[in-house]
Amino acid sequence: MYEYKVEGFPDRFKEEEFLKVVGEPQNKIMKVEKFVISKLIKPIIQNNKVYYEVQWKNHNDTTLEPREVLLKDIPKMLNQFEKKNDTFFYESRNTKTDDIKRRYYYGDD
Repeated sequence: MYEYKVEGFPDRFKEEEFLKVVGEPQNKIMKVEKFVISKLIKPIIQNNKVYYEVQWKNHNDTTLEPREVLLKDIPKMLNQFEKKNDTFFYESRNTKTDDIKRRYYYGDD
């Protein structure tokens, strides 16, 4: 059987002593509610940034989620949606003001 010496404590400890929890643990495990996307509805551009309207499973409300976040979280679903709907993004420049606006083509529009 092994004994362990813990820095800052003069005693030696056995393995089963490490398994005992006395009192409240320092790091409580929190249950995290996971949200699952039911479907992507359509792309939307706000403030020159691309968002998607998202429908969540077990929820009636939709939310706007940034495309770059969805690319990290659900890349396959997003790529399939964009391919199916012939969705692509581009920038257009106003020749008078030289402003650049982000735009998109969405097959159902």
